Amino acid sequence: MSAAARPLLLPLAGAALAGLTLLAIFAGRYPLGLSDLAAVAMGGSEDPMLRTVLFEFRLPRILLAMSCGMAMALSGAVLQTLTRNPLAAPGLIGVEAGASITVLAAMVLWPGALAVGLYPLAGFTGAIAVAGTIAGLAWRQGVSPLRLLLVGVGVTALLSAFSDLLITYGRIERVESALLWLSGRLHRAAWDQVQSQIIWLILAGLPILLLWRHFDLFQLGDSLAASRGLNPARFQIAALFLCTMLTASAVANVGMMSFIGLLAPHLARQLAGAIIVLAADTIGRSAFAPVQIRQGWSWRSSVRPIC
Repeated sequence: MSAAARPLLLPLAGAALAGLTLLAIFAGRYPLGLSDLAAVAMGGSEDPMLRTVLFEFRLPRILLAMSCGMAMALSGAVLQTLTRNPLAAPGLIGVEAGASITVLAAMVLWPGALAVGLYPLAGFTGAIAVAGTIAGLAWRQGVSPLRLLLVGVGVTALLSAFSDLLITYGRIERVESALLWLSGRLHRAAWDQVQSQIIWLILAGLPILLLWRHFDLFQLGDSLAASRGLNPARFQIAALFLCTMLTASAVANVGMMSFIGLLAPHLARQLAGAIIVLAADTIGRSAFAPVQIRQGWSWRSSVRPIC
């Protein structure tokens, strides 16, 4: 992208996100228009169906899609910086697998043991354990980006095998519920999930944004970064911890979205994640209504006539 076009990227992405948000509000099995939205905003509509569709179905789903997309996009951008590899993503080095396997094990082996609101905390626990294991195995007077990738790929393969084991030998009704969760859960979006995800996004995303100069220094190489006052080893650990928080919260609330962490950083770092997830969910929700296409991959689709 040319230097002259870069200042236009943020306004254009913001406009695209705003337009897509309106489209997501209007599109669906229950049609809404500008007049309906204006009536609700001005407090002039008492239609219970209209308010239910808007405030219980569409707005939570839209906000959850945007916040989870931002979290995964920012997480992918951090990992691509830490590994100095444009193909790095949370799903590649085991962070996403660590978050998902914890919630998957809880759903298959101990159903009902965790409330839905505790899924992000459980996912974070698993993700931080896996991230710590990967960092420890890759440590040799610092974390080498190449070793981090290689160890991450190996640990991801191991966790994938364990996930397949749970799915193969777990009770069928629990496995089906887990598979639906793995393929995406935006159709069950609720305000408590939106609140939880936004809190996690602020706690982990804000420090990352404030440390943007440190990320620029780190990309110059360990020697040059150290000469400018940056401790590369400590910075890697701190950035990996924040990345784990973002990934765990998004996976716990929505499910696996590996492509966001890989693709979005190349487009617009943060806003692109919100745009991609919201666009995918809007198309999947309305293109073939009442059949819904989930935002994550699954070997089966579900039919659910949601507004």
